[in-house]
Amino acid sequence: MPASLAYVFWHWPRQDVPIEAYEAKIGSFLRSLNSAKMPGLIEALSFRVDALPWSPQRGNLYEDWYVVESFSALGALNEAAVGGDSRGPHDSIAKDYMKGAGAIFKEIDGSLHLGESRYATWVEKPIGSSYQSYYDDLARVVGSRRTDLWRRQMVLGPSPQFCVHSEEALEVPENFRPIRSKLHRIGSD
Repeated sequence: MPASLAYVFWHWPRQDVPIEAYEAKIGSFLRSLNSAKMPGLIEALSFRVDALPWSPQRGNLYEDWYVVESFSALGALNEAAVGGDSRGPHDSIAKDYMKGAGAIFKEIDGSLHLGESRYATWVEKPIGSSYQSYYDDLARVVGSRRTDLWRRQMVLGPSPQFCVHSEEALEVPENFRPIRSKLHRIGSD
């Protein structure tokens, strides 16, 4: 099966929006999108994360992952997110968010289902190393832990080039310039 792609969207609510209400709206949107049975959509989920360098605030930052089969499915996702049964939930949350940023990632390797992730470690490939040696170095860091590795595509978005999801916190060498974030999954069931 070809590698999955993911549209990742980071967003945060306006200060006057109650967090519980914002998270309920995220859950409603995810349920509507996942139940739409859109061709090419594998899964849509969201996490509340700690502060990230590309966010202007600490806390109450959200990271949505929309996993699809192909680049063409990204176009279908874009249409489905703002149409049909998903339009109302999308518009409801869109009026409450302050700002956002997005990127596209490709899954390079993985033994961990994204929904099982508890930590995200954003890393950069050290300058001068080949991609294969970088992947080998990451494999040594990860060891036998269940993880997944995602690589940013087309230099879109503010994030580092790679993201490793894991069930437990990873100790990554500083030359990878790690940015660690604890993930709190937002209910979508």
